[in-house]
Amino acid sequence: MSKQHNQSNLLIHLSILFAILLTLFPWPEKIALFQPHWVALLIAYWSLYAANTKVMFVAFAYGLILDILMGSLLGKHGMSLVALSFLVNKSAKKLRMTSFWQLLMMVMVWLFNDIVIRATIDWISYRYQPQWQDLIPLFTAAFIWPWLKYLLDRIQTSMRNS
Repeated sequence: MSKQHNQSNLLIHLSILFAILLTLFPWPEKIALFQPHWVALLIAYWSLYAANTKVMFVAFAYGLILDILMGSLLGKHGMSLVALSFLVNKSAKKLRMTSFWQLLMMVMVWLFNDIVIRATIDWISYRYQPQWQDLIPLFTAAFIWPWLKYLLDRIQTSMRNS
């Protein structure tokens, strides 16, 4: 394997581990209400821009880790993240060439789908009734996505040039 490929894999894993730390960080209750699904944002990014399809396996593995660390139903995050990765991979070639706003709208659709999958699993498991507040992180993610994409694009470009 090439050095660039190893660095890319390392960046994928480190970024998702950082996202898990952001998810587990004890935020104040008012801020936690706005917290986006960090891992889903990164899985969407890596599914869109990674040169391989192994991101689905990474999504499942980190989804299980997230389930264990959060004490949620085992497989809930794994399933939603694999579905997210699949949907992004399916249309990645077309979406890399679209405008910023179209990509942002698609990211919001994918993250909404992720919320629906997790809410459905919670409803089936223990009759959780979704609240309108469950959608607030979607709008926070729409605000964070451009900055996250810019940061990761810059890191990848600097890694390629070094």
